[in-house]
Parts: sequence; C-alpha cells; structure tokens
Amino acid sequence: MNDNRKLIEELAGKIKSGEVQPWKAETVLLEEYGVSAPDHFQIAALSRRECIEELTGYTFNYLEMPEKPYLLQWRCPKDNSIWQMEAMDADTACTQCGTALEPYGTDEDRYRPLVNNYVGGKEEYYSSAGQIKVYGDVDKTFTNLLAYGPGFGSIGISVGCFRINKLGGAEVKVGRWAGAARNLGYVFESEEEREKAVVTAKEILPSLRKEMEDKYLAEFSGEIYEVEFVRRQHHGQFFTYICFYTRFEHARGHGVTSAAVGFARGRLDAEFNAKGVTFIQSLIAMGFDGDLKPSPRNRRGRYVSAQVKVPIPAYEKMSKTGIDKLMSYMEIDRQGVMQEQGGFAYSGMGGEIIPALYRGTKVNPRPYNVSCTENVYVEIRGEEVIFGVELPNLEVGAASNREGPICPTAREVLKFMGIGTSSEFAAAAAAITLAGEFNFTLLHLRGEMYASK
Repeated sequence: MNDNRKLIEELAGKIKSGEVQPWKAETVLLEEYGVSAPDHFQIAALSRRECIEELTGYTFNYLEMPEKPYLLQWRCPKDNSIWQMEAMDADTACTQCGTALEPYGTDEDRYRPLVNNYVGGKEEYYSSAGQIKVYGDVDKTFTNLLAYGPGFGSIGISVGCFRINKLGGAEVKVGRWAGAARNLGYVFESEEEREKAVVTAKEILPSLRKEMEDKYLAEFSGEIYEVEFVRRQHHGQFFTYICFYTRFEHARGHGVTSAAVGFARGRLDAEFNAKGVTFIQSLIAMGFDGDLKPSPRNRRGRYVSAQVKVPIPAYEKMSKTGIDKLMSYMEIDRQGVMQEQGGFAYSGMGGEIIPALYRGTKVNPRPYNVSCTENVYVEIRGEEVIFGVELPNLEVGAASNREGPICPTAREVLKFMGIGTSSEFAAAAAAITLAGEFNFTLLHLRGEMYASK
C-alpha cells in the first residue's frame, strides 16, 4: 500500500478539487495511470476516503477496507446462471443446486465494483454520495456516506447535491418534536358499559398522565401531549381505543412510551374493577397507533422538509425542456402513485434513498418503513420553481443508548456526515432525498433515465 501512497494522495487531491469526479476514479486509474484490474478498486476507494478525511477533518478508524474490495463473476455450469460474489467469499458453490461455480468473463471484465463510489465496509458496503449544504432550521454541510447498495443511486444523489449546492443549498424545516404513540383497546358488551369506562378513565387521566411521565418519560424529557378516545363497534361488541401520544425533543421515545402505556393499562384495569365497570378484554391494540404502518393519520416521528428554489430559465436550461413539461411529468407521476397505486402522498424515490441512510448509520429504529413516508411537491411562484420533499414521520434516535445501541462503525459514519442530533439526522435525510429526487426528475425530463444504447 505504501507503493501507492503518492498515487492515492494525487487522486484524492484531484477529487477534492473537482478535476476528477469521484465515481470516475476507477476509470481514471485504468486509462490514465495504467493501474491494472483489480488493483484499481482499492486505490480508488482509498482515494475517496482520503478526500473525505481532508474535507471533514476526521480519520477513518472503524469503517473497514477489505483486502479485495470487489466482486468476482461466476457461472453455474448446470443452468448458466451468472453470479457476482465478493472476492473474499470462499464458498463458490451454487446455492440453488450445489454445483461448483466456474469463473466467468475475461480477466478484464470478470471484476465488478462492490457498489458505486465505494469507500469501505464489509457486508454493508458504503458509498460516498457527495456533500449537501442546508440552511434554515439546520445550517451546515453534510458529507453523505450511504449504504445504498447496487445501482447508480449514490451517483445520482451526488449529482443532485452538486446541483443544489450551486443553487445555494437546500432550505430545511425541522419539527421541534418527535412523536411516539401507543394505544390501549377495551372491549365491552354494551354501549352503556363503554361510556362508564370512558368517564372513569377521564376522571383519573390527569394523575395517570403525571405518573406515566414521571416514571417512564422523564428519562428522555418526554411528555404526553394528547390522549385520544375513539369508539368503534363490531357486531355485538363495543370497542374503545385510548391512544396516548407522546413527544420528545431529542429521542425517539418509542420504548418508554410503550412501557408507560403498559403501566396505564394496569392502572385503568384496576380502576374499572374498583368502580364496577365490566369489560370483556383489555389489551395493547397496536393496530391503531401506527406502529410500522404508514398512513395519512400516523402521528409518529418528526416532520422535516427540504426545498430548493430555481429561477425558471435556469431550470429549463438544466432540464433541456420547458417548465410546462416538468408540471405535466409531476402530474402523470402523481396520478400513478395516488390514483392508480392508492398512495396517500406523492412519494418518489424516498423509499430507496432513506433506507440507505438508516442502514449506513444504524440508528434506531431498525424498521424504517414509516420513516420512508414522503411527499414530493413542485410549485411555481413568480419567476421561480420550488422543488421540495416532505418527510412527515421520520422516526429517529441518533444517540447510542438503551433506545438502540449504535455500533462503532455507524457512530463513525454519523460523525463523518456531521450528524450529532436527531434534528440533524432529519435535516440530512430530507436534503439527501431532495437531491436524489431533483436529479432523477431532471434525468426523466431529459429522457436519460434507463436509456439504453
């Protein structure tokens, strides 16, 4: 590696200055420096890492660089299926039939990158996705390290970041509070008994809320801001939902909210029994509170939005078409999402972009499907077009604590990115999503998305 030290420093300098685009480092090494495959993969990754270290002032300590950071292609002689596996993988048997795989391709094309813009990681492969400048409720520049996976997404986000930075950055708005919710369900034989239960519950609610906050929510400075009573019926059974909504400034609060509501169930059961209120069943009715269920009514997580303002002539130059084509593209896509697929918001690529951030940073929660709820919007105001994204339910706890430990590699990634708080995570998520959506839309308008030659 010492033999390549000067080469790595030189290429890192060219990447930092903009002379070489980071995703072209491998090609430059092959064509301009005469480096042979597969050695160019590691040199390119190390050059990108060095550039990131210089930009951020930090040093990589935990994000590993494998000895052979590339894929090898294999072929199953039984069914001719083509396999791409990490070069370090010694198990070269077809997992479908058990046949020994054979090398596939010439010496030049048998090697493939682990992911585009690779910068390190084993099993979880990390990509560099540029830097994005934000202002508004959060004012800083994020250095994007994503576990995006295969495809050109990380490159597309990098290009989007570059374009948005040239326009002055993304304006972000971040909600102060992150919400959590947990729900109790009660089943009664009559409406009269149900009403007695509601009255009884509301009588003890002030003292019960204080107990829940003191015993469970205080650790994360949380509070109960609303308790909702909803009545439903199924044939001869009468239901009551009692949903507790909590909020936290710096934590996700899911676990302590669940514990607090479990405590409330015991207190309410005892109070109903003492007051002669008869119920058939009491339970934690999670179907109501939105856990793992994206919906327009979901009140979990933190709201965050990011948008960029572009003079209409500048956007038309970038898109190589008129602004009316942008509006018609957005409408045909919106109808496809909302009227044909039944979506409750106009979501774009957020379901692919946002998980790349969660996988890379390993923050709580691990199931991030609610957090991927996204609304893309485009507005014309005067002589400007406003392109933005909203993430209304971004759940996150960015601290490594009993809400969810974060491994050293992921904590290092958070540090490199510039994320120290849940609000900053939210701002980064929205800005990165905006960058991807902004660039992908331009590619669609120019007819360059999935264009085959």
